[in-house]
Amino acid sequence: MKYKKFLFSLLEEIEKKKIEKETINIKNLNLKNKQNNEQLKLLINYQKEYLNKMHKKMISGIGIYEWQNYNDFISILQKIIKENMNSIKKNEKIVEESLKSWSKNQIKLKVWKHLNTINKKKILKIKKLREEMINETFFQLNFFKKGCLL
Repeated sequence: MKYKKFLFSLLEEIEKKKIEKETINIKNLNLKNKQNNEQLKLLINYQKEYLNKMHKKMISGIGIYEWQNYNDFISILQKIIKENMNSIKKNEKIVEESLKSWSKNQIKLKVWKHLNTINKKKILKIKKLREEMINETFFQLNFFKKGCLL
């Protein structure tokens, strides 16, 4: 009985800590995702700018080495953009999983809180019954003492 008093409150605290960790994790992932999106926008804008610049050079005439450098740079830039997009998708999946875990932990927390309140009510009832029993025995003892003295 001693451990039952603390069991539900302990489980409730554990779930609260899990929820806090999950919340921090979700916030960090969202921040990372935001940074990746900003980086992706910058890379795409840079790619467009570079393509426009090279288009103007191609109209006026371009050398073979410049053309090779242009193709190499564009292919590397496209790989970086793809990696960044994959990273964003991966982070979004992780955020979804974290949100699912967070919601499950919320449900568990509500259950533990409910059970904890029920347990506290039962313990309070037991304490009241014990106090009543002690008071009754005390009054009976006093009654018998007074009865025996007369």
